[in-house]
Amino acid sequence: MRRYLGPGSVGLLLAACAVSPASGPAAFASPPASAVTAIELAASAITPAIMYNHIDYLASDALRGRETPGLGLEAAATWVTESFRDIGLEPAGDDGTYTQRWPLKRAGFDLPKTAMRIEVGDWVTGLRIGADFFVVPAVGMPSASAPIVYAGSGLRPRKGPGIDITSRFAMMVLPGTRPDSAWRRTIESAMQAAVPAGATGLVMILDPGFDESLLNQAGASLGAAAPIFLIGLKHDVAQSIVRRAGLSPDRALAAPAPPAAQDFGRLTISLVRSNEVDHPPNVVAVLRGSDPALRDEYVVISSHMDHIGVGAPNAAGDSIYNGADDNASGTAAMIGVAEAFAAMDERPARSILFLATSGEELGLLGSTWFTDHPPVPADHMVANINLDMIGRNSPDSIVAIGQEYSSLGALAYRVARERRELHLTIASDPWPEEQLFFRSDHFNFARIGVPALFFTSGVHADYHRPSDELRYIDTDKTARVARLVLYLANEIANAPSPPMWTQKGIADMKSVNGRN
Repeated sequence: MRRYLGPGSVGLLLAACAVSPASGPAAFASPPASAVTAIELAASAITPAIMYNHIDYLASDALRGRETPGLGLEAAATWVTESFRDIGLEPAGDDGTYTQRWPLKRAGFDLPKTAMRIEVGDWVTGLRIGADFFVVPAVGMPSASAPIVYAGSGLRPRKGPGIDITSRFAMMVLPGTRPDSAWRRTIESAMQAAVPAGATGLVMILDPGFDESLLNQAGASLGAAAPIFLIGLKHDVAQSIVRRAGLSPDRALAAPAPPAAQDFGRLTISLVRSNEVDHPPNVVAVLRGSDPALRDEYVVISSHMDHIGVGAPNAAGDSIYNGADDNASGTAAMIGVAEAFAAMDERPARSILFLATSGEELGLLGSTWFTDHPPVPADHMVANINLDMIGRNSPDSIVAIGQEYSSLGALAYRVARERRELHLTIASDPWPEEQLFFRSDHFNFARIGVPALFFTSGVHADYHRPSDELRYIDTDKTARVARLVLYLANEIANAPSPPMWTQKGIADMKSVNGRN
């Protein structure tokens, strides 16, 4: 794996700064070494170049969007593990390793084992998934067998189908050569007509020019399940079926919905439920504290390293959801903070635990496992600082979600005011309707009683799109947010008393836990 500045670079930069402060990166000009405290010297070594290095790899096409589970996620976990190991953190995962694995049962169906056949009179054909068709399963229906009727090219929700498609597969023509947004909107419109009409499913005849290499990807882009079966059938396969029905494919498939049902045979599809269990990784490491009385208490700094993988291509044909901001940015910052702390001669009083989770995009699953099976006693974790999407939007502000729930909010404001050189203003939640407090890994710490603060720059036009790429990341801002977290975590780790919940935090967490 290629690194522009490898793990351990912070220590080298600290040494360089100590000899000649002017030799540091221009973005963070340092005062004379004699006037610099140890924590300030450590902070000055968290640079945009280091942020770029980590994000460049984690958000590269080679990692295929870091989906949970997947090879790209495993590569990301290896990168984080090697970073932690190289800077000298203690492993805090399973069996003396940096990795904590958690069980993920594959939901739904084993689609490669799907069997589908179509019968037209005495003629029966078996079709191959991924070669002849794709399928999106219907919720709660592992199999179906029903007649096929032609609904034409005009299945629309307002007028509805012109024929009775109740308990039938409605066959329709689906224009478009790629699974783009217009292609998906056509399917959504057809479903809005077919579902209330009682259809078993849609059999969509793909455009003759549809890119066959995208067949499996096309199905995945529609989601894991739908209200009815969605089957995409290659155009040449559909032509064979129409011919067996005694019709001219060119004429039949070009016609709008006929006034009466046209029998195109019977379709039978059977899916095999998946019983497989994967074990995706969290990566966990500890910087041991220096105070014998406090070193068994932990400040947890977390970020999720996963993203959503490969999906529907955009207009440029890009189908890899790189997740540079979501959340290579937060992961890069977390590693940068770890490097800075580890390079200090005198470590904080309390221990710092660094956690890179997986499965966040599936519903905070990796952090749920971690907080339910922590490698240190849960009541010894005194605070959680979570980083998720910190590299975009306003360059001089960062939102602190959950600031009203504990003393961490007031402390973060104080640190930001005192560290004017960071040029960062802490903002309150401008998107309360998004309920972001419940949407990232910090929530699981709050759920078990650990005061938590979530730093984010918020969503943007590239959120969960292939365009969330490194070229749009403000690495200078990412580095400044990382420095803020370093200062904040250092304050928490050295304070005589741990952070405390506010009355609002206590009441709201009781309400949340009462609902769970």
